[in-house]
Amino acid sequence: GHGALVQQSNAIESLSNVDVLCLDKTGTLTANCIRLRAVHPLGREAAELEDLLGAYAASVTNRNRTVEALYEAYPRPPRRVVQEVEFSSARKWSALAFAPEAGGGVYVLGAPEVLQPRLRPGADLGEQVQAWAAEGLRVILVAAAPPGAALYDADGQPCLPAPLEPLGLIAQCDELRPEARETLAAFAASGIRLKII
Repeated sequence: GHGALVQQSNAIESLSNVDVLCLDKTGTLTANCIRLRAVHPLGREAAELEDLLGAYAASVTNRNRTVEALYEAYPRPPRRVVQEVEFSSARKWSALAFAPEAGGGVYVLGAPEVLQPRLRPGADLGEQVQAWAAEGLRVILVAAAPPGAALYDADGQPCLPAPLEPLGLIAQCDELRPEARETLAAFAASGIRLKII
């Protein structure tokens, strides 16, 4: 009668006892449509950083939504890669080593809190990370590793090189689903508290 499909009828009765609902954000409240919002260079010219981000995005083996947003913003031709660590949500970083004839360099993209302990001593990211995070934006740090840095240890496991030189910060946003505000308001009106996991 209300256009809802219930898999188990006792779920309706169980739902009447719910006072806290825990949910994730991506794909639930958001459309999972990630867009580049801003880039904040750290010691590099903006155009140079944009070229690097475009080449990185074009050269990875598998483009996730984060990298796809970079590729859409900065389309560049791919470069030959000699070593790659694909992104993993467990590690929260990815890395590429470009071939010498492709300009060389070893670059890492990842969560600032994961990369920060591996930054060179004295490296400062400023207050941009906190400012963007307070807006609910996804913040990514791009950094350069020492030339020729290995991305795998002796056991063949990915290892984060050091010291990393911060090159820039990236802010990305995810669009809210059109019905998200109305749905959340309905839960609040019913006395159900929401927790984002």
